[in-house]
Amino acid sequence: MIRIGHVALVALLVAPACARRPVATISAEPDNVVASRWNANLSTPAAMQGIIQAQGRSWITSADGGRRTRVDVELDNMVSGGQHPWVLRTGQCGISGAEVARAEGSNALSVGRDGRAKASTEFDRYFPTSGDYMVEVLASSQNTDRVIACGNFAPPNMQAPR
Repeated sequence: MIRIGHVALVALLVAPACARRPVATISAEPDNVVASRWNANLSTPAAMQGIIQAQGRSWITSADGGRRTRVDVELDNMVSGGQHPWVLRTGQCGISGAEVARAEGSNALSVGRDGRAKASTEFDRYFPTSGDYMVEVLASSQNTDRVIACGNFAPPNMQAPR
């Protein structure tokens, strides 16, 4: 009699573990982006070191369900009062690719008294899921050929956790 009780108890405990669980569906559509952002560390290019020692970070995030993209840039160790446009490009630092977005005017980096600057902008483009991207901070709106800081974006992990 005790054996039947043990068998019944084990059956009750094991049965839920053997039940089928629903399978998750993963889609690459913008509304189902798994990862939250691309990240980049910014630094001064070798040609400018000794003149300026900028450092900072940038990140790309999804906006409006993935239909728009937001880019944030932060920079430290800059000269107070500076205004620096910045550009999101394809490619990697030192190998200039196509321009994806440009931030000028009110979206440019405006350096405060503490030598720090923050800026962000959103633009109409689907959140990227692959490719090489970089951000370049430019010397000024009158000197857009001079890059004073650059960072390569590392893509987010686009696979769902297991």
